[in-house]
Amino acid sequence: MKNVKLYFFLLFLVLLNSCNNKNNSYSITDFGAIGDGKTLNTEAIQKAIDKCTGNGGGTVIIPSGEFLSGTIYMKNNVMLHLEEGALLKGSASFDDYPDNKVNYVNSFSYPSGKLFENKALIFGEGLTNISITGSGTIDGNGDSPTFQLGNDSSPESRRRPSVILFIDCKNITVSGLHLRNSAYWMQNYLGCDGLNLSGLNIYNHTNFNQDAMDIDAKNVLIENCVIDADDDGVCLKSHDVNRPVENVTVRNCIISTNCNAVKFGTKSDGGFKNINISNCVIKKASEDNVRQWQKNLEFIELPTTVISGFALESVDGGFIENVNISDILMFDVQTPIFIIQGRRNVGQAGNDDFYASEKNKFDESLLPGKVSGIHFKNIMARSHSKMTSSVTAFPGNYIENITFDNITFSTMGYGTLEEANTPLMENPHAYPENRMFGYVYPASGLYLRRVKDVTLNNLDLHVRNKDYRPAIILDDVHNIDIKSLTADTPAGNNPVIRTEKSSNIKNYNPEISMITK
Repeated sequence: MKNVKLYFFLLFLVLLNSCNNKNNSYSITDFGAIGDGKTLNTEAIQKAIDKCTGNGGGTVIIPSGEFLSGTIYMKNNVMLHLEEGALLKGSASFDDYPDNKVNYVNSFSYPSGKLFENKALIFGEGLTNISITGSGTIDGNGDSPTFQLGNDSSPESRRRPSVILFIDCKNITVSGLHLRNSAYWMQNYLGCDGLNLSGLNIYNHTNFNQDAMDIDAKNVLIENCVIDADDDGVCLKSHDVNRPVENVTVRNCIISTNCNAVKFGTKSDGGFKNINISNCVIKKASEDNVRQWQKNLEFIELPTTVISGFALESVDGGFIENVNISDILMFDVQTPIFIIQGRRNVGQAGNDDFYASEKNKFDESLLPGKVSGIHFKNIMARSHSKMTSSVTAFPGNYIENITFDNITFSTMGYGTLEEANTPLMENPHAYPENRMFGYVYPASGLYLRRVKDVTLNNLDLHVRNKDYRPAIILDDVHNIDIKSLTADTPAGNNPVIRTEKSSNIKNYNPEISMITK
């Protein structure tokens, strides 16, 4: 009996100590941090984090004030908490962001293991149970002249630090914060498992490549975020054939951007599986200091636009499967939906490419990946270009099992008879973007090429201006059910639907004109 009592007493002490550790809190000011916006506090913040994890974990508090810092390294079981009025601001000097040697080698790395982009204000690899929370602000100082190095096509530009870079970490929470002004990507989660991003307010309009969040992870929840970014909003990336991006939920977000609102890729080595996106609003960014699409492209109706509401891109051999996108409102987009299965010339160190050299031997692993099971439901979109929503596959391959259910597209129109009769170019190795096939598609509403097993149900395609193009073009499409379709009749008595090299088309709308070319 004494041994039993002793056992439970010791167990109680262990649990009590564990609870106390969780409640440990350390203010960075107790370690010498000064919130005057001038003092570099890297060392003081790091001492607080190290002390916290050394005592079993807890909370490191950044109180009200402006705290300047270089790279700080998160540790296991640490919550970095920014109180109201707190500002953690990144240094404007590259000297305060050391290169980080990374153990997790993937296609984002050189063969040596060094990441292309390995610098960050907040960095961690191989960690468990880490959080960044609060109502304060993290500012990457991306408007500093030091970081104004143009697009990331140059090696120097790719040295810019992200705000958050977590690699091969588990159980991550980032919530409640204001994130702004990154020098490069705002957040990069690479090879992670268990990621919760909630209640974030992101504003990013001072530099190139200012993605709001780049997610290469599994078991992810992104919710209640307000994003206003120059570059991509929610960007899923897959850098490892052995670690697909899977089990991702995005919901209740407002995404404003000058690029793609939700993007799978461009990096797509492994794949994307079990992705659910719902109850989101997509619209143009509040400002446009870099893109100027109306000036730089053709046939763009508005000065500021989103490239694509949804860009699902398998172009590095990876797969996309079981994707459900529902209850979405889109405004100000060039193209509501862009799905591509291709095989681009990657040109990145560590990545072989089948098409890069005639000397390469045939390798099935370098062929286009499989894209299947993509379902859109309850979507309303208003678009402002001649680049139609599209689903297209690499020659000799097919995208399979696509559903459009209860979809309303209001498109710009203005398509000419010549544009209606001009075939869409083939450009399978280009950088994937809605304009990779040119600035005009031959359909006004929906273009499908090399697709099998398609269902169109309750589709409403409205053209706001005179347009000669068919509402829908089916090019090498097989097994399609058109259950309910409403569409404006094209100018010149052209057909609503045009088919080419397609078979087993079931059109349950006898009033809708259809022609086979």
